[in-house]
Amino acid sequence: MADNVTLQANERGERGKNAARRLRASGMTPAILYGDGDSTALAVETRTLDYTLTHYGDNALYDIDLGSGNSTARVVDAHRDPVSGLLVHVDFAPVNMREKIEVTVPLTLVGEAAGSEEGGVLQQVAYEIQVETLPGDIPQEITLDVTPLGMNENLSLGDLTLPEGVELLSDPEEVAATVTQPTEITDEEMEAAGIVEEESDEELAAAEEAEGDEEAAEGDEVPAEENDEGENG
Repeated sequence: MADNVTLQANERGERGKNAARRLRASGMTPAILYGDGDSTALAVETRTLDYTLTHYGDNALYDIDLGSGNSTARVVDAHRDPVSGLLVHVDFAPVNMREKIEVTVPLTLVGEAAGSEEGGVLQQVAYEIQVETLPGDIPQEITLDVTPLGMNENLSLGDLTLPEGVELLSDPEEVAATVTQPTEITDEEMEAAGIVEEESDEELAAAEEAEGDEEAAEGDEVPAEENDEGENG
């Protein structure tokens, strides 16, 4: 895990939408730091917080500098504007660096599955896992090597190699990744779905040539009536 992020913050006295709007316009984000039975209303640096959330996710640790002292905390809720994506409000919870906590960590697949080289399709089933660890040992992500994964085989969360001090809380039997046979679509299924398969240039040329031969053959045929009249005449 990266080092703690130092975040400048000020206690704020004003509340309400207008005060929050002015705060955001000044480059600060309204926030709440929850504690043991109480909470503190804060104004924190938007740029630093937004960058950290974007690049390190919710598991980053912050040393919130209030001027009178630091408080180590992590984000437990970040609200963004659904249209602009800008931060609207953030909730922090204090962290005891000596106590383990439960966190959600992204799962990333690495390597080239053996089954994929045989024409199989690699599918990632699990995208995040629950783990328990000390705050200072929270991994940014957990990787799963899919290199040995063959055709029609699965890898479960129990196959993960976790960093020292990190304990898996998710079901170890849960499938993390699988390689399956590619699905073949029949002509009937394509027709039912309204999918029209385009002919290749070679197929179009062959069809045109066959059509031309058929027209030529029809032109060489003599109608039976004309043939009879010729013989009787």
